[in-house]
Amino acid sequence: MKKNKIFRIILCVFFMFLWMDLSAQTRGFYNIDTPTAFTAERGNYDISLLAYDRGSAEFKAFVGLASFAHLGVSFDVQGAIGKDRMTPNVPGVIGKIKFTDGWESWPISIAVGYDSFFVPWHNLYAVEHNSHNRSILGPYLAITKPIYLFDDEQYITWGIHTPVQPDYLPKDTSYYMGIDFPLNSAFRLKGEIERVFWNFKKHEEWLYGVGIRYTYMNQLSIEFDFLFKEHEKCNRIIRIEYYDRF
Repeated sequence: MKKNKIFRIILCVFFMFLWMDLSAQTRGFYNIDTPTAFTAERGNYDISLLAYDRGSAEFKAFVGLASFAHLGVSFDVQGAIGKDRMTPNVPGVIGKIKFTDGWESWPISIAVGYDSFFVPWHNLYAVEHNSHNRSILGPYLAITKPIYLFDDEQYITWGIHTPVQPDYLPKDTSYYMGIDFPLNSAFRLKGEIERVFWNFKKHEEWLYGVGIRYTYMNQLSIEFDFLFKEHEKCNRIIRIEYYDRF
């Protein structure tokens, strides 16, 4: 009986989210760990803090230079929180240029850029100079296509990226795919899969992610994500993000 009551409560809350106003939903710059093809508008800026494994934190900030491009920086510190020794990673440039938003009859966004991505612990020690959880994978190509379910807009992204920092590893070029599913103006669900290699083999290296995001007044967001990899424990991460304009 108790389980049935809990299930009914969850179901009621879920449908309450669906009935809330959807008019204010925004297009995200990231799925979970991978970028979409959307860019910040000119004069807008985005600041975020990502807290992940072993008290580590990554800071990102970028500003829109035009409606089709934004530029910023990424700075990662392993062991930023807790008693472990703090180890800064190599700062990285964040950049994205969007080529098109498609046409009214066929909306599709295509962009290229540089950014940082999560690296599972199992893979760190295979690279002599990378003892961190983050890596700069770029250039990347991202294609984002809106889809329309339940009389509303969702977003599917496909992409490809190559590790370049701290080590250039063209053999680790891989695909990624993500979905961003707004439930209403405040809540959205996310899912992605990355590190899918060109021949679709090495399934044990694929990285899966699911998450939920809450946004207040289209400016302040908090996101809870879970990253999964075969034969490894689930990695729980939190992202806090603020978006505004000058």
